[in-house]
Amino acid sequence: MLIVSMLALISFVLVFIHGAVFALLPRPRRQADNCEVAFMMAVAFCYVVTFTFLWVYEPWKLTANTPPSAMFVGLTIFNAGYFFRRIGALIDGRERRRNQRRAEDESVDRRVRRPSE
Repeated sequence: MLIVSMLALISFVLVFIHGAVFALLPRPRRQADNCEVAFMMAVAFCYVVTFTFLWVYEPWKLTANTPPSAMFVGLTIFNAGYFFRRIGALIDGRERRRNQRRAEDESVDRRVRRPSE
């Protein structure tokens, strides 16, 4: 359980770093995207603080192989995976979709021009 707890802590640190990368990239984005990433970073920070306090004050809860501790750590790792993937989708998703639409528009323009030539 100790190794799994450390992996959960590392995964939330990675989520926080991924959110910082999102915040520092100078791309146009919606306010809702900013809010969603800020919420995920706040949750990641709260989980890291929670794990830190558990390690300091009640380390037996994370080292014991009890069902509640396994469920807590499993849930946090699941959330970290989702948050990391969602922030990644927000980083490159909008630009990727915009480029796909431009490519589709150009291919439609080419198909329309060919018969008239």
